[in-house]
Amino acid sequence: MKNILFVCLWICSNAYAGSRVLPPVVDNSIYPAGIEASSSASANVIYEVLGRLEQLQLEVQQLRGMVEEQSQTIVDLKKRQGNIYSDLDLRLQEVAKANAMLQSGEVIANPSISPSRVKNDTAPVEVIAAEPVITEKTRYHEAYQLLRNGHNKRAITAFNVLINDYPQGEYADNAQYWIGEAYKANQDLESAKKEFLKVVMQYAGSPKVPDALLKLGYIEFEQNNIAQARDYLTQVTVGHPETTAAHLATKKLMQMTEMQR
Repeated sequence: MKNILFVCLWICSNAYAGSRVLPPVVDNSIYPAGIEASSSASANVIYEVLGRLEQLQLEVQQLRGMVEEQSQTIVDLKKRQGNIYSDLDLRLQEVAKANAMLQSGEVIANPSISPSRVKNDTAPVEVIAAEPVITEKTRYHEAYQLLRNGHNKRAITAFNVLINDYPQGEYADNAQYWIGEAYKANQDLESAKKEFLKVVMQYAGSPKVPDALLKLGYIEFEQNNIAQARDYLTQVTVGHPETTAAHLATKKLMQMTEMQR
């Protein structure tokens, strides 16, 4: 009887052991690779965000410059319009005075009114308007508008003519910089580099120098000349540390360092 009971217990024990489900085997070796892949993806996202932020900052800088240019243009136009009205009013007063003197038989003592302007006491008076003077600033704004409207080749020509006419002018350095930008917009990178270098070499004290150095660094990086790109960007951060160009150059240098790791 005991032997039968023992056999029954042994059979039940084996049946219970066979019904138990073993826990799954976990391969922990996959976790480091997953973490590494996640880190790599995060780094790519950071680079992409930095690149977009850099482009936005450049666009904001250009838009700020455009707003300042337009504001100054409006002020200049208002002044010019006021001067034209004042000059016309003065000329009309002189003509009226001359007519009054002719009618009274007096001699015209004002040399500013020529006989050709007043024919006789009954003929209409001819008012000769002065030719408008096209200043360096006006020509600079006209060339800049060509560039803004996408007429890059015409803008290059206009800026070059301006520099030839005013080599030491107030807007010569800006005109030289925008020539480089126009060539860069046309993807003529070699010509763009030459024009940006002229800003650095010929206008050493210009506020456009750090921007020109920054663009030189960008072009060299785009052409995979990493050492030369790093040199130009470092010149910006060291020589012009408080400028917006230096801030952008620092970001680019950090990005280059991360890419080389």
